Amino acid sequence: MMRVSWLMGLLVACGFAAFAPAEAVPLTPPAEYRLWHGSIQECAGLTGRFDRITWYTVPGRSFSCPIGWCGGWFRPPHTIFLAEERLDDMALVQHEILHDLLQEGGHPPIFDICGVR
Repeated sequence: MMRVSWLMGLLVACGFAAFAPAEAVPLTPPAEYRLWHGSIQECAGLTGRFDRITWYTVPGRSFSCPIGWCGGWFRPPHTIFLAEERLDDMALVQHEILHDLLQEGGHPPIFDICGVR
């Protein structure tokens, strides 16, 4: 049973890692994203290179993603998708940057500590 659970977890994780909205287009991040990256690093006590992130935007306020509907989505190792109508949402952008810094899709307590749950 443990082996089946592990295999199912791996398959789900691989599906999440491969996800990309079909309508996504490359995004040149606005200058403030670099500032937001710096402030979420400071809050979380983590470091990462802003320039390693590949950014995409998806039309609308949200888009279909592996967990339902999302305003943003992090795909390892360094890809972030953002809904076009939410590009100015600092908390959302920092939420996805925090996923990148942590290199995980879960939501440990640091998301609440930094106010980006």
